[in-house]
Amino acid sequence: MKDYRFQVNLGGMIEILSDHLYSSPDVYIRELLQNGVDAITGRNIWEKEAEKAQQAVEGTITLEIEEGSKLIFTDNGQGLTEEEIHQFLAIIGESSKRNPINGRIPTDFIGRFGIGLLSCFMVSDEIRMLTRSCKAKDAPLLEWHGRPDGTYTIRRLEPDEADTVDMSFGTRVILQAKPDRESYFTKKMIQKLITYYGLLLPFPVLVRANGKEEQINPVYLPWDGRNTNKQELLLFGQMMFEEQFLDCVLLRSEEGNVSGVAYILKYPVLPSAKSNHRIYLKNMLLTEKGDNLIPDWAVFTKCIINATDLRPTASREGFYVDEVLECAREAIEDSLIEYIAGIAEDDRELFDAFFHIHRLTLMSLALATPKLFEILVDYCEFETTRGTQTGYALRSCNEPLIYAPTEAKYKQLSQLFFAQDKLLINVSYVHSLELLCRLGQVYGLEVHPVDDWSVEDLMQDLSPDDQDTCFVFQKVANRILKRWDCRAELKYFSPYNQPTFYLMDEKILLKRQIAASRSQADSMFFQMLDAFTAEIPNDTAAVLYFNYSNPLVKKLAAQEDEGDLKILVEILYVQALQIGGFTLHNNELGMLNRNILTLMERGLSDV
Repeated sequence: MKDYRFQVNLGGMIEILSDHLYSSPDVYIRELLQNGVDAITGRNIWEKEAEKAQQAVEGTITLEIEEGSKLIFTDNGQGLTEEEIHQFLAIIGESSKRNPINGRIPTDFIGRFGIGLLSCFMVSDEIRMLTRSCKAKDAPLLEWHGRPDGTYTIRRLEPDEADTVDMSFGTRVILQAKPDRESYFTKKMIQKLITYYGLLLPFPVLVRANGKEEQINPVYLPWDGRNTNKQELLLFGQMMFEEQFLDCVLLRSEEGNVSGVAYILKYPVLPSAKSNHRIYLKNMLLTEKGDNLIPDWAVFTKCIINATDLRPTASREGFYVDEVLECAREAIEDSLIEYIAGIAEDDRELFDAFFHIHRLTLMSLALATPKLFEILVDYCEFETTRGTQTGYALRSCNEPLIYAPTEAKYKQLSQLFFAQDKLLINVSYVHSLELLCRLGQVYGLEVHPVDDWSVEDLMQDLSPDDQDTCFVFQKVANRILKRWDCRAELKYFSPYNQPTFYLMDEKILLKRQIAASRSQADSMFFQMLDAFTAEIPNDTAAVLYFNYSNPLVKKLAAQEDEGDLKILVEILYVQALQIGGFTLHNNELGMLNRNILTLMERGLSDV
């Protein structure tokens, strides 16, 4: 049986690169830089193995620009032989970095897929390359022309012609701008792309234009020194991200050979926010996304990270998710946790500022990270009837932690609890309930929601004599309030100047909400809303507590005219609803208006 070889349509391959693999034509500079770095790395490896050099080659990459039209990219790496050109440039997916014995690509190299040079076809209709291999002393200078239709030519330059090129070992790529790609061949754009992709490269990257030459990169990692200076790190972060930071944290992981810095933002961000990082692979920018490497909760950071032994994806815009990446992520997470714990113990002023800015994120982190909970919860703040209280204050108060589960419930009850200096906690804010419950679990505290019994603990029953005095009033008040699904109770409670207190449970609240919806709904929804109401027990009723410590209530209880009682009880009922923060229904508001007008008319008639 005859074997056939796959054929690759280079034009179609370039379209795939442009539309699907690479995010934009910008990456052609990244691919050229990467090839140059790998070529210099390859030369050092070969010369070391061949004992041709005592020390590493001082690598250099040069980009010479003819504004808006031409780019000449040169590296002093290993170069290519004619055989290697046929093997590595003509076979898609083949790579010059692959070990001929085991077929693997050493971790020293950035590129792995043998398609990087093809990205140049996104900005140029032709690639011209001059190359001389370091593997032979008398290696010829070769010229390769590649075209997007899949054809190419190779020729050896004659000695006299090669002498005019002034090129020893290495490779030179010459690109002419496509008619619609001139903007990618300007000094401003190329310097921007070099800074973006290759600022951390460990050897000089030079740009030549208009007869001038300048070096773009500093050729060192500021966090790799023995005596790392925090101020220097902060200045470097300011240069990279063009903003100032509160602080910074060194990050290291032996797995994946990862190192870098996390910069702490000086402004709050949402817990769901995505930060722009600088993630490098062997000093070459890979991505701005920290997915799978930087913890999702670390939204208060912007990181600069350089990895040597993590595997890139084919597009070189992310890492493969594997065991090494997971270990690196855990190491970064541990570094950030240790940092937070460290400043909480050793630098209270910095921690206070940090917590104040990133409170929401840190509250979420406290719940997700048990080892940080006891540190962070002490600084978490809760709204209470004793003002804003920290987690530390709550766990030190030596009394049950009673909470109102909703804002409406807290607003309804807070005045009563405040007047008697009783603690009630509002847990309607994000993470508040989870933090409070966890606080109780960790420290063995009594934590429970407020209920009717809790409220009635703040009240006292009437004396037998006062009960007898108020018997008729309570009976009449119950009759008046029945239409509002409410009953009357008389108690003593503080503050004495508050005549009534309205308390409803969740069932009554639901019943009121259904009634409000029914008043605004179309007739087609009446039956459905009535069905919901029918499921609520008929004996369910709210309670309007009359405060018999209040002088007005005492006078009201002595009132004998049932018509006057009806007006005053209904007014106090609506007032109690308003104080509790409940929405009035149309009929309740109308009732209030009618009663007020009635009292005004009586007052005027007596004048």
